[in-house]
Amino acid sequence: MMRLRLFCILLAAVSGARGWGYYGCDEELVGPLYARSLGASSYYGLFTAPRFARLHGISGWSPRIGDPNPWLQIDLMKKHRIRAVATQGSFNSWDWVTHYMLLYGDRVDSWTPFYQRGHNATFFGNVNESAVVRHDLHYHFTARYIRIVPLAWNPRGKIGLRLGLYGCPYKSDVLYFDGDDAISYRFPRGVSRSLWDVFAFSFKTEEKDGLLLHAEGAQGDYVTLELQGAHLLLHMSLGSSPIQPRPGHTTVSAGGVLNDQHWHYVRVDRFGREANLTLDGYEQRFVLNGDFERLNLDTEMFIGGLVGAAQKNLAYRHNFRGCMENVIFNRVNIADLAVRRHSRITFEGKVAFRCLDPVPHPINFGGPHNFVQVPGFPRRGRLAVSFRFRTWDLTGLLLFSRLGDGLGHVELMLSEGQVNVSIVQTGRKKLQFAAGFRLNDGFWHEVNFVAQENHAVISIDDVEGAEVRVSYPLLIRTGTSYFFGGCPKPASRSGCHSNQTAFHGCMELLKVDGQLVNLTLVEGRRLGYYAEVLFDTCGITDRCSPNMCEHDGRCYQSWDDFICYCELTGYKGETCHQPLYKESCEAYRLSGKTSGNFTIDPDGSGPLKPFVVYCDIRENRAWTVVRHDRLWTTRVTGSSMERPFLGAVQYWNASWEEVSALANASQHCEQWIEFSCYNSRLLNTAGGYPYSFWIGRNEEQHFYWGGSQPGIQRCACGLDRSCVDPALHCNCDADQPQWRTDKGLLTFVDHLPVT
Repeated sequence: MMRLRLFCILLAAVSGARGWGYYGCDEELVGPLYARSLGASSYYGLFTAPRFARLHGISGWSPRIGDPNPWLQIDLMKKHRIRAVATQGSFNSWDWVTHYMLLYGDRVDSWTPFYQRGHNATFFGNVNESAVVRHDLHYHFTARYIRIVPLAWNPRGKIGLRLGLYGCPYKSDVLYFDGDDAISYRFPRGVSRSLWDVFAFSFKTEEKDGLLLHAEGAQGDYVTLELQGAHLLLHMSLGSSPIQPRPGHTTVSAGGVLNDQHWHYVRVDRFGREANLTLDGYEQRFVLNGDFERLNLDTEMFIGGLVGAAQKNLAYRHNFRGCMENVIFNRVNIADLAVRRHSRITFEGKVAFRCLDPVPHPINFGGPHNFVQVPGFPRRGRLAVSFRFRTWDLTGLLLFSRLGDGLGHVELMLSEGQVNVSIVQTGRKKLQFAAGFRLNDGFWHEVNFVAQENHAVISIDDVEGAEVRVSYPLLIRTGTSYFFGGCPKPASRSGCHSNQTAFHGCMELLKVDGQLVNLTLVEGRRLGYYAEVLFDTCGITDRCSPNMCEHDGRCYQSWDDFICYCELTGYKGETCHQPLYKESCEAYRLSGKTSGNFTIDPDGSGPLKPFVVYCDIRENRAWTVVRHDRLWTTRVTGSSMERPFLGAVQYWNASWEEVSALANASQHCEQWIEFSCYNSRLLNTAGGYPYSFWIGRNEEQHFYWGGSQPGIQRCACGLDRSCVDPALHCNCDADQPQWRTDKGLLTFVDHLPVT
C-alpha cells in the first residue's frame, strides 16, 4: 500500500530566451555599379541625380519638389543575396530621410516589401546628413532590383539620400510547375540513410494548396513539405516499429497567406530527433516524436508533385503550381541537376526553367487618406464595376461613385467582413444589401457589381448561387469618376462624400464599365489620380504567424496591427505576458490572505500555465499543498518482477512540469511516501537490486525511501537501526506474515515531485 503527499514553500521563478543569426556575404554592392543601374522617380537637379546616391559620395539623390510618389531604384544587374542596407543624407545639406520602406523584386513591375521582426515595414533612417545608419536584416532575401521609398524626411530640408547595400552574388536555378508537372530525384546509392539532413528552397505561388516535396521509406520513414490553406506544413517520421509503441509522426505548421506571389525561403535542419523549421527568418525548434534517430528514405525524392506509381502511396495532394528555386537536399542542388537534365532527374510533364507565373499588378492601400480615382463613361444606363481585394480589416470603403444628372451615389464598403452595397437616390429611400462572409481573411476575393434600371446584382468570388440580386425602383446614370479605397480630401472638391474609413489592403484587376483600368497610366498620372498608395506591390503579411500572443492567447489582426485576446489564459497585457495570479502561497500570505484554494503561477510570465493549489497559510510562512490521485491507500496484489505494478501519479489541475517548477522555486519541499506490507519486501533482495522504487523528475528511478537520504538505499528505520530486523534496512524487508510499514518524507528537491 502506498500514500503520497506533497508540500512546498515557494520563493521565485526564472525564464530565458535566445536569438537567431547568420554571418558572411558582406560586399558593398552599390558603389561598383554603373550610373545606368541607379534610377529614380524624378530628381531635383543635375547634382541630385540618382547616380550620386552612393555612400560617402559628393552629393546625394533628391526627387523634384512635389513628386507625389518618390523612390530610388537600384538594378544590381543580376540576382544577389542582400543581408544589410545602409543610408546617409545628402552631403553638406539639411536633406536626409528619417523613415523609409524597402521593396525588392526580380523585375521592376512586381515588388515585395521587406518586413522587419514584428512585421514592421518601416525602417528608421538618418538624423543628420553625415552619419551612416545600417540595418542588418533578420533574414537575407534575394533580388535583382531594390527600391527605397522615402516616407518621412527632415522638415527643415527635403529628401536627400545616399544608399549602401551589402550582400553577395547569388546563383539562381528556377523550376516552374503548372500544377500538372513534377520531378523526381533518385538517390545516388538508391537509398538515403542519414542521422542529419538539410532541406532548403525558395518558392512563390498564388495557390493555397500544393505538394512541395515528398520522400518516404519502406520502414515508415517519410518527409513531406506542402501548402495547405496558404500555410506551410512539415510532416516527418523517423519510422515505426511494432516493438516501439511511441508514434513517430510529427507535424509542424508555419506562416500564413503564403500565396502572395512573393518568394518565401524554407529550410529544415535535423540532427537525430532535434529539428528546426525556418520560414523567412522565423525559426521553430522542435523534437520529433518516436524513438528512432535516422531518416531512412528509399529510391527517390519528389519535387512539385508525385511521379508515376508513387501517387498510389500518398493520400491525394494537389500538385504545386508556381516557382521553386535552388532546391537543396544535403548539399545537392536538385534544381541545378534538373536544369542540366542530369540522369538522376525524372520529369513529369513540361517543367520550365524560368518563372512563367502571371505577374500581378496590385495596388497597396496603406495610408489614412489613400484612394485611386479613375474616369468612367458618363450618363450610361448601366453601371458595372469589378475588382479583386484582400485585407485583414473588418471595415473600409471599397468603391464610391457619384451618379450622373444628380441622381445620387453608389457605395461599396467592407463592414464586419461583408461587402455592403448602398445606393442613395434623390427623393427615394436608400437601398442597402450585403454579400459575402468573412472576406477579411487575408485571401483574394473577387467582387462583381452591376446596377441598372430597377435592378442590382453583386457576386463574390463567382461562387455559383452566392450572388445577391435585388429588384428595386432605380434610375441609373453613370458618373464621371470612380473612387477606389477611399475619398480625397476635401470632399467638396472631388464630390466623394463618404463617411466610411479608408480601405487598407490590396486591390487588383480594376474594371470600370467593362474596361480593365490601365494602372501603368494611372501610376504615371496620365489617367486618373491617386494618393498614399503603392503600385505593383501588395504588402500583406500574417502578423499572427508566428503568434506573438503568449500563453495560448488568441491573435486577431488588422492591416497594420494585431490584438491579443487573453481571456481564460491567466495573463493580461498587450501580448498576454503579465500574470494575473501571484507566484506563490507566500505572496498570498503577504497580501493578507488566509488559508484556502488559490491559483498560483510559479514561473510568472514563463511558458507554464497557472494552476490551483491549497494554501496552508500560517503566521510566519505558507505551505503550498498540491493534491493528486494517490492520496489514499492503493492495494497492490499479484505483482512480480515479470509483471510489475506501476502506480502513476496524476496531479490535480497541474502537469508534473508545473509541479516541478513549484519545487524548483521553493525554499523547502517535501512529499510523504508510505508502503505497507504483508510478506512483501520493499528494497532488500538477494541480488541487491530493489523490488520496488519510486520515479521522480526526469523519469529517474530512486532506491531510497521516505525519511532516508539519496544514494544509500534505505528506509527511515535503516538510518537509526530501528527496523524490525536490525540486519535489514527497511521494516518490510523482514518479509514477515504480518502488516508492517515503511514511511516518511522525501525532501531532496531535485528529485521531486514523485511521478
